Amino acid sequence: MIDALIHHIEHFIEVSETLRDRLEKISKVYMIEKGKFLHKPHKICDTTYFIESGLLRVFYKTQEKEITDSFSAEGEWITSVYSFLKNIPDHFYIQSLEPSKLIGIKIKDLEQCFSDFAEMERFGRQLMAVYYLQLSEEIVSLKFHSAKEKYEFFLKKSKNKAFRIPLGMLASYIGISQETLSRIRAEKTPF
Repeated sequence: MIDALIHHIEHFIEVSETLRDRLEKISKVYMIEKGKFLHKPHKICDTTYFIESGLLRVFYKTQEKEITDSFSAEGEWITSVYSFLKNIPDHFYIQSLEPSKLIGIKIKDLEQCFSDFAEMERFGRQLMAVYYLQLSEEIVSLKFHSAKEKYEFFLKKSKNKAFRIPLGMLASYIGISQETLSRIRAEKTPF
């Protein structure tokens, strides 16, 4: 049922039978259709999701447009981070861009699992370190690179997502116009 999740965790720690049993007990499989929402503003996001298959995005709306915060695909996690960690409502949406299969774990169950299994807490710290480093690299790219360099960085780090994401959403994420992104894509890239 949750083999993909176990396999992912085993990249970081050894998963004992006892831990596997606990993860199976606290995990729930979700099948979500394209275009559906996992989370909407003004609600508390109390679940984190491991993506077994599919593609999702986190975004928020301004008066004029939608601003994409992140994309997540197979082998990655997705949640509305601020709401999840602070246990308060936020202004983000989580939407599926493809039919997706997710494995969800509630925050209270995850915290208890961290408390009961030292190796699981170690997994959490290591995973956060990976995500923090990725976020730091993305911030540098988004702040200091040209439009073309931003797109090339995204391709290098997220090639499995790049051509699955609608052009406007990707342009919003990397902070350039859709027209500019279209011109850059028309050029040959080294990736």
